[in-house]
Amino acid sequence: MQVLFTGVYKKFNDDITGLKTSVTGLYLDRALQGTAYPYIVYHKISGRPDWTFTEDMENILLQFNIFDDHSSSTTVNDIFKKFKAVYDWCSLDIVGWNSIYMKRELDNLNRSNDIWNYFVQYRLEIQK
Repeated sequence: MQVLFTGVYKKFNDDITGLKTSVTGLYLDRALQGTAYPYIVYHKISGRPDWTFTEDMENILLQFNIFDDHSSSTTVNDIFKKFKAVYDWCSLDIVGWNSIYMKRELDNLNRSNDIWNYFVQYRLEIQK
């Protein structure tokens, strides 16, 4: 669903919280090898159709990962704070669809091989 991915990226580009200037980029599925830290990767985990008697809808799970290589967790936590200000309960601009909600369902911070990974999952409901 390319219009969904475009809507996620547009929200990032329109950011006024400073998220966009805090990371080197937002990438669909994966960043290129050698991409400078910190950066964000996102992808669609799943989608399922939903409907009422008159409306077509989609219920979607999106996953974001914020990666950072600083030794301290301060930077990744600061990025996460800005990230939440952009995406928590936001309305995405998705061509042909109305955004009903975007709810953060879980998040988790871990560190592996000296790289911080803030895992964030959202559930979206969109209506045709």
